[in-house]
Amino acid sequence: MIYIQSKSKELTISHHFDCACALYGAIDTGVDYKFVTFEEVQSGKWDNLIKRNLFVGSVEFMREVFSRIGKTDVRVPRNSNRKCDFITLGEAFERTKDGSKLFIKPIEIKLFTGLVLDGFRYSCLESLSKDTQLMSYGVFDGVIQSEYRIYVLNNKIIDSHCYSGSFEVIPDFNYVRNIIEENTDFPVSYTIDIGILDNGKNVVVEFNDMWAIGNYGVPNDLYIRMLKERYFEITGGFKYI
Repeated sequence: MIYIQSKSKELTISHHFDCACALYGAIDTGVDYKFVTFEEVQSGKWDNLIKRNLFVGSVEFMREVFSRIGKTDVRVPRNSNRKCDFITLGEAFERTKDGSKLFIKPIEIKLFTGLVLDGFRYSCLESLSKDTQLMSYGVFDGVIQSEYRIYVLNNKIIDSHCYSGSFEVIPDFNYVRNIIEENTDFPVSYTIDIGILDNGKNVVVEFNDMWAIGNYGVPNDLYIRMLKERYFEITGGFKYI
């Protein structure tokens, strides 16, 4: 059984697009599914089923699911293959006030989307405390021409999709395979965001854990498989589906 987060208490509509992909993945593979709400998970109603059944939903929803079985701060071992500094938002502002640029990403998953701090105002940062914990990286030595999300399962590339820039500028997949081979401590399924710079260089923008990532064009049956493999790796449960 797959338990999919519902958008409403009527339990008839998927919470968002990625939940709908999971829904159609369940239908395509002949697996039973049931809509549930965040509030039901929070109440403990489904606690006895979490390890034996796949739950799919928003980042907030999945955090709650994992917390019900004592799993917190579930993430890939590294956010990037570049040197990382752990700083606060206030320190990031201080480092860039002279016009310097710095790529920042919140330690709290999906608090905001990673961005280059460059002196401009970002509405997503305005409500955050200066003590907000960040990962920071130097900027790339070129302009990103295109970005691809690479989907990895069992140490193999199984799909890739351009999500920004030119579709005609494609990654060097030998470079991507080398990155995968370096990640011997990574989970069974995850994604790599690859940027292709204007000088032709390929770079890792970031890694993402599969449980917290959306579907950028993966066939629904494959998407649900990736979610399932990672989910049961996290929960240590039985793959009944």
